[in-house]
Amino acid sequence: MACHTGPVNQWGPSGYGDPCGACGFDWSITETGAAGVIAGAPGRFGALLAGRDGTGRAPGLAWDAREYVWHVADNLRIWAERLSALTPGATLPVAPYDQDRLAEARGYGRMPLTSARWSLGQSSAQWTALWPSVPGDGRLLHPESGVMEVGQVLRQVAHDTFHHQHDVERSV
Repeated sequence: MACHTGPVNQWGPSGYGDPCGACGFDWSITETGAAGVIAGAPGRFGALLAGRDGTGRAPGLAWDAREYVWHVADNLRIWAERLSALTPGATLPVAPYDQDRLAEARGYGRMPLTSARWSLGQSSAQWTALWPSVPGDGRLLHPESGVMEVGQVLRQVAHDTFHHQHDVERSV
């Protein structure tokens, strides 16, 4: 069950296009704008899924709408955990995870949308609370994408959130 349409190591505009060819995300977004994409995710996903059970799935997508909400919630939380350890000037290694194995282990398709929306609210709030304290000169070393500056991480996570919102829009 693949979440993305391309290889997992596609990052940023070189992997998705600028703007993203699938969702229209503009990679020149400011850090404030990107942080707003993350902070506003619970409301946008909630509006899209109001009165629905989240089991709709657009053709060509491996996950239904509810599973994408779970994925976005977990992705935000995992990236916040990674960023929480950064200190000024540090470069920290990133331990990658397999999103499909995580989805299977957590049982995204068997858990209710109500819980997914709650989890998204929690992880978005955690990210939003953490973001102002993340040192701008910190870097993460990802085994597939190399050294990622903090601003790149922010835009990548905002893109993932926005992109999967688009997947949910297509699925409902």
